[in-house]
Amino acid sequence: MTAALFSLSIPAQDLRTEAARVARAAPPALREFRIDTGHSDVSFSIGFLGRAVKGRFDDVQGTLVYAPTTDGSPGQSAITVAIETNSINTGWKHRDDHLRSADFFDARKFPTIVFQSKSIRRAQNGFVASGPLTMHGVTRTIDIPFRPLRTKPLEDPHGSTLLAFGGTMRIARKDFGIVGGGKYNEWFDQLRSATMADTVDINIELDVWATDFSRDRRYDAALKRIAAEGVDRRVADARAAYAKDPKAFDGAEWEFSQIGAALIARGKGTDAVKIMKLSAELFPRSVAARAGLARAHEAAGEPVLARSLVAEALKLDPFHTRSLELRRRLGS
Repeated sequence: MTAALFSLSIPAQDLRTEAARVARAAPPALREFRIDTGHSDVSFSIGFLGRAVKGRFDDVQGTLVYAPTTDGSPGQSAITVAIETNSINTGWKHRDDHLRSADFFDARKFPTIVFQSKSIRRAQNGFVASGPLTMHGVTRTIDIPFRPLRTKPLEDPHGSTLLAFGGTMRIARKDFGIVGGGKYNEWFDQLRSATMADTVDINIELDVWATDFSRDRRYDAALKRIAAEGVDRRVADARAAYAKDPKAFDGAEWEFSQIGAALIARGKGTDAVKIMKLSAELFPRSVAARAGLARAHEAAGEPVLARSLVAEALKLDPFHTRSLELRRRLGS
């Protein structure tokens, strides 16, 4: 329904001309990437009973902002990562249940581990991201050395740009109040407690992706129609369609977000605001829709409105990484 409402028949030559124009346009000041959870890995290893216990977290969400300077330095680039504590996986349910308990991570009370960079700087073998890590109710500033895992970005045939980064670090579990115990597992006795290492080695491999609107052709027709008829006309028609059939846009939130993002990529932040405002109206409980509208206001040079929407989004989900990253850029 969304594609039909915002699209019209356009000659192929016009589409090619528009795509070429977009490709020549100056890139936006920043570009947002999402962590690909299925192809990313946050794993750990800790000494125990004379050997290493290894595990990983299966649910890793995040937003990376790529905003380099002209000399290729990281500039204002940043990353925010949220890990679901309950997703810990060491390959044995009994041990995982114990680690989720109040003896260790206390996942019910502290459901999310969050890292947000405050700076990214060049280092001898790559880069270092510095910022607060919050885990088990404790926040400490840490440094994460990392490096690109590919020599250059990959452009997949679906119109996405793919980046990959890897890094390692070591943290002291007791710095975050994770001391262990046997209250929820009687087999975790003094011997086992005494052999558990004080430090944990962490390995991070993140794949991130972003739509490349100079190559993704799916929204060219919709953008052409907005340009030809005006965004106000398209939004009015969408509201009329929704009033006639409230189910007309079921499942269409992603399309709205992509059209809004494409407008931002073309330097049309004001038009993006109108599209994303409509999306927020149609999907009033969506954190992503509010964050998308906040991003549009940011692109349109309206930081006060953007900050207000970020606050609303974080009330719905305090760990929504795009909203957290927007708050970092905009200030509270």
